[in-house]
Amino acid sequence: MNAATDDSAGEQAGPGSVWDILASPYPDSGATSLVTKYLDGGDADGARWRLGDPETGAYVVLSKFMERYVVAEVFDARGLSGDQEERLKALGWALESIGTSPITPTWTIGWRWYESDEEFLAGRAESVVGALRDVLAVPEERVRCWAWGDDGPITAPYRLRHRDERPSSRGAAEQCTDWDDLRRRLDWVLQTLPTDAAVLITCPTRGTTTVQFMTHPYNGTIATGALDPALDPACPPEPDGELTERERRMFEIGWRVRQHYPDVAEWTLGEPAVWADIGPLATQAVGALRALGCESPAELRFRTFRNGSDKDPDYLGPELGLRPE
Repeated sequence: MNAATDDSAGEQAGPGSVWDILASPYPDSGATSLVTKYLDGGDADGARWRLGDPETGAYVVLSKFMERYVVAEVFDARGLSGDQEERLKALGWALESIGTSPITPTWTIGWRWYESDEEFLAGRAESVVGALRDVLAVPEERVRCWAWGDDGPITAPYRLRHRDERPSSRGAAEQCTDWDDLRRRLDWVLQTLPTDAAVLITCPTRGTTTVQFMTHPYNGTIATGALDPALDPACPPEPDGELTERERRMFEIGWRVRQHYPDVAEWTLGEPAVWADIGPLATQAVGALRALGCESPAELRFRTFRNGSDKDPDYLGPELGLRPE
């Protein structure tokens, strides 16, 4: 069995490897590669792929904009060295601030999906593969695919379907009982959440404790909040003030207090852009639940909805592995 169908295969890129799948001419389509075929005129505006290693947080995200352009961005939770940046530059990538994630600037490269110059498109596909394989050093067998659009997750391209990172596709347990597993599930859930949709995670054993997220209907941002029954809106904590242990931990992982009214306050991460990547949001969500006293994911409940007439994202239950409220 070759590396395209066997996840235990080594990183050597031979015939049928994921590198060939991404960059070689796509069979019977006339397209120069899978990368340039699937983000073409047949895909809805806003279609996105994330290709990389979920364990290390090293990946490339490809996004379709305005029915004309495809933009690829490089992300690495470990940070990039000067040598890696030089190699990206040699592959045609440029460091730019395009406002698609909490992480900025990012290394980007782009093209028009209807570009007719086959040599140019083949070069772009090779740049994507080069970034993953040679710069980020993602082993071939660890490449996984997220695919989503404005209405939530979409089916991964045919030749990458067996690498789908959807929790239920990768064999995640029916019930989530481990914090790191919840972080990884939330990474997928928040990244692929439809526009104008919300997910709320509550901890009934801790009163009104809730961590919640809601995507904007148009601008690619997400509203964030954490309800804390111990937070006193009449005397909100300051980062440099005298703090309780839970307050210290919340500030330490990036949360801040937002005062809505004199008698209403909550923790927030603001409204970061999450079009191409959610950055550390999943880690910060899990950190907040733990800081606010939740002892295990088994305690948690969830609720989700989508505004307007669009269908609620009910598929989230099995993916989160949490019980509904």
